[in-house]
Amino acid sequence: MNQQGSYHRVHPDPGPALAWPGSAGACPALLASFGPPDSVSDAPLAAVKAAYRALIRRLLHHFYREFAWTYDAVAWGVSAGLWRQWVLAALPEARGRVLELGFGTGYLQAALAARPGVAGLDASPQMARLAARRVRRGGHEPRLARGVAQALPFAAASFDTVLATFPAEYIFDPATHAEIRRVLVPDGRLVLIPLAQLDPGLYTRLIDLAYRLSLLASVRRDPRAAPPIVPLQVAGLRLTQHWTRVGPSQVMVLVGAWDGPQPAHGVTHGPDR
Repeated sequence: MNQQGSYHRVHPDPGPALAWPGSAGACPALLASFGPPDSVSDAPLAAVKAAYRALIRRLLHHFYREFAWTYDAVAWGVSAGLWRQWVLAALPEARGRVLELGFGTGYLQAALAARPGVAGLDASPQMARLAARRVRRGGHEPRLARGVAQALPFAAASFDTVLATFPAEYIFDPATHAEIRRVLVPDGRLVLIPLAQLDPGLYTRLIDLAYRLSLLASVRRDPRAAPPIVPLQVAGLRLTQHWTRVGPSQVMVLVGAWDGPQPAHGVTHGPDR
């Protein structure tokens, strides 16, 4: 955000290695491992798995860009029509000035557009066009920036809330954690929706198969199993977890608050951008 309060593109396309900087409309679920790939003792099998993962990442990269126009339809199909509601489940936790990491096709940006001090960040120019169109249809001017979560183009202490829905692997990066902390006010909060689960049924089983083939986290809820716990920690951040019912599904919501004294902005995490 520049001194006049307008938003502009400041970072180049990060390329396939950062296929997604975080997008509400970009990834139906986190990669299934919720972290680094499992170790495999059989070297040939490990090579095959690595190649398959690389292929999936490449396909997702193009899905978020050249084929972004198909995203809403695909997301609708793999969520039993609940994708928009899943994303909007973050709204009750948003406070004050909000930065959305990975706005995707813009469901949250459209819902938040009337609030002052709201901005969105995404690496995909195709997603940015789709999101801007959705916000303008609601009669508002989009406030979107292109970039990555590891290098946020915003000044320190610019936001009261940073949120991301269904974030990809960037959320594990310590550089992302440092940047989130830098742009949040001292008593700010982080809101994440890492996954959703559909109630059991035939349609859910079919969707679940597609997710597993894509190396994405399962969306099938097992009523006999304890609810999953996401092994995600952000440096210095205390995360609390709760589930929200959305139609025939449940959505995990993580809300974080900082523990202890805050570092001096612009010193610990570098100069303001």
